[in-house]
Amino acid sequence: MRRLLLIAPLFLAILLMACDKEKKENPNPTPPLSEKDKILINYPWRMSNVTDLTGKTIPLNLLNTQTRAIKEVMDIQFLQNNVTKAIDQGSKQVINGGTWYLKNEDKTLDIKISGFSGEFGVEEISNNKLRLKSKMPVDKVEQETIMVFEPVIK
Repeated sequence: MRRLLLIAPLFLAILLMACDKEKKENPNPTPPLSEKDKILINYPWRMSNVTDLTGKTIPLNLLNTQTRAIKEVMDIQFLQNNVTKAIDQGSKQVINGGTWYLKNEDKTLDIKISGFSGEFGVEEISNNKLRLKSKMPVDKVEQETIMVFEPVIK
């Protein structure tokens, strides 16, 4: 019995050290959020318009159905765990979801949602505006555009 009383504290100490080591060795550490990450996750974003590279608004009827749906139907919500959701503007229900990542020193936003996927050039991320550069059909001709989003403040 005396041996058991002497070995038990040693066994307990080894067990505690092993558990402490497991806590410290996180194989998938979450990188800290950049300032632009923090701005993206603050609120849902709604497309306000699409412009050409000079800033001239492109009429909605010249955009394809997919782009019009983004503007008229959905808000995009970026979450801290790199999950993104497309939310119906009217019902506030999740339409679909996917992932997002800021890459290339925050110069590219990689979004993967059904109906809205790709790597978009980041022209601006601020608390008032999100501007993403993309190629899309305008009057059935592919051209570079800027999608302009504004925060949805509840």
